[in-house]
Amino acid sequence: MATSRLERIGTIFTRAEGLLKRGAMKPDDRPLWFDVYKAFPPIRPILYKEDVVRAKFHASGHGFAAMNMQNPSGETQIKKLMQQYEKLKTEGVPENELIEKSASNVSSERTQEVAQNKIPKASPETVTSQVLTEVNIKNIFKE
Repeated sequence: MATSRLERIGTIFTRAEGLLKRGAMKPDDRPLWFDVYKAFPPIRPILYKEDVVRAKFHASGHGFAAMNMQNPSGETQIKKLMQQYEKLKTEGVPENELIEKSASNVSSERTQEVAQNKIPKASPETVTSQVLTEVNIKNIFKE
């Protein structure tokens, strides 16, 4: 049943408020921020221009693989996408083509990085791989 609800509707505040009104949450169990938020609600929603671009990007069905957290440059795929988007926008690319071209440029850059081995592949000497080789899966639940 939980999948039938539309999770995009409402904020965490309205959800908590609904739980309190219907008795699903006791007033003593409400979050610490609830009373502060109720007394001083934000004047306007905080929305950055990158959020709109990201929403368009994800709505068009683009997505990237997992991010390498050990990457020393610290550049995420979304950051690269935003840079490409701004670059193409200054070049005068029509608005309806910006997302597609930005996504294809970033994906081709990622493919080139993988091909040049800039993105390291999983090392067989990792702790996880060592544990998995040592574990006896067939007898894992036997004492």
